[in-house]
Amino acid sequence: MINTISVALISVFPLFFLFFIYANYKLNYWKRRGVEQLPNTDLFFGHFKNGVLFRTAPGLHLGKLHRAAKKDSPFVGFYILHKPCLLLREPEIIKQVLIKDFDKFPDRHFAGNGQKDSLGMKNLFGVKSPTWKVLRRKITPVFTIGKIKQMFPLMAEVGENMTNYLKDQKIQQSGTRIIDVQELNYKFTTDIIASIALGMETDTFSYPDTEFSKFVSNMFHGFKRKVALVLLFFVPNLVEKIDSYILTNFNFIRKLFWTAIEERERIGSKRGDFIDSLVKLKNGEQNPVYKFERDNLIHQLGVFFAGLESSSTTTSFTLMELAKNKQCQDRAREDILRAIAEHGWGYEAINDMKYLDQCFAEGLRLHPPVPTIDRVTRGEYKIPGTDIILESGTPIYISLYGLHDDPRFFEDAESFKPERFEKGEEIPTAYMPFGLGPRQCIGMKLGQLFSKIVLSIILKDYEIHQNLEDEYYLDSRSTLTTAANGIVLHLRKLET
Repeated sequence: MINTISVALISVFPLFFLFFIYANYKLNYWKRRGVEQLPNTDLFFGHFKNGVLFRTAPGLHLGKLHRAAKKDSPFVGFYILHKPCLLLREPEIIKQVLIKDFDKFPDRHFAGNGQKDSLGMKNLFGVKSPTWKVLRRKITPVFTIGKIKQMFPLMAEVGENMTNYLKDQKIQQSGTRIIDVQELNYKFTTDIIASIALGMETDTFSYPDTEFSKFVSNMFHGFKRKVALVLLFFVPNLVEKIDSYILTNFNFIRKLFWTAIEERERIGSKRGDFIDSLVKLKNGEQNPVYKFERDNLIHQLGVFFAGLESSSTTTSFTLMELAKNKQCQDRAREDILRAIAEHGWGYEAINDMKYLDQCFAEGLRLHPPVPTIDRVTRGEYKIPGTDIILESGTPIYISLYGLHDDPRFFEDAESFKPERFEKGEEIPTAYMPFGLGPRQCIGMKLGQLFSKIVLSIILKDYEIHQNLEDEYYLDSRSTLTTAANGIVLHLRKLET
């Protein structure tokens, strides 16, 4: 028995020794290139052990790496497993990469080299150049102010369902309604996606168990999708090998989508929604680089799924911050009621809620819904002002948790202070919740409208607060910002 163990140890030891040599070589890549790299490197996981093992939300973990670097380091090298990555920490360098030198960084690292059959990748968020450039030019008119204004009545209809849902909730002995506003926003998002992106009328508030509602709920809560997003953001090349096991099956949505397209074309009517725009793109002049046909049309729905999910997150966390900051909440309510009194309930009123804009912006700063910006170098790139040359294919990351919480750029960074965004105040260049440059989020105006509708509906009728026992914690399995235990608030109906 002893001899067997000895033989096994003798056989395995050389493998461990070779792995140790290999790992040490790979994990000293940045040192060999003269770049500061983070300490405490795990031989197998690099600097991303807690993120990969879901001990910490991956986006939040990247924020911790941002804070682990020396205070004034403009960038720092780190490793995801054995992959060398660069974390940018200085706004001027970030602007250089995302705007001025965009031609050197036109693509996200997200999704690897191949585009897969997924709503999250074959649209503006995931496609690579030159396809991206063609697609951006075609999709941009869909998100003009005029188009977004046409969508307002559809969103307001869903808002009425939410208003009725809140009225019907049980009133506690304390006189409040206890609401998980994260789940409330998911319901609102589900019905907005159905209405604007698929031309359907649904009421998830009253009927949460329909096939469509369950599908979208699985998108928001499903563990499989959360694993997929971690891999897509941080280990994208692995997705090319195991995509069939982790990517969501969209056959159900595919059927709904084509039914909506065919019906709209048959009737020839217009509703002011996304289906109208896609029918126009489908029947318009096509570019051979990217044709709006077959699944290429369906993939555009991913912009709405991702964009509205992000808006839902921002709305939930902004409500939470207002619940904890009564003075800000009261001021926001005054702003809402003033705008409604001047304009009536409509798009003009929503557009005139300037303090609510500030609350939305501060909510985005503290709780960025997509907390990671990523790019990949196309060709070698010399970092301006240095002798450092990045190799082609080097992943570049920017942590919004890191930047938005960095005391170099934001005084009292951990506090909720909407006045940071008052007219005339200088907004730090480190603030970039929608990204920067040509690949900046195309749907930010639609997302802002979404959020302000929900915020105004709740705040005009209810006073909100949060009990200490209801404090949230982030979902460690989610790349996007999500509360694992929901965001529970107490709503007290205001006297009219």
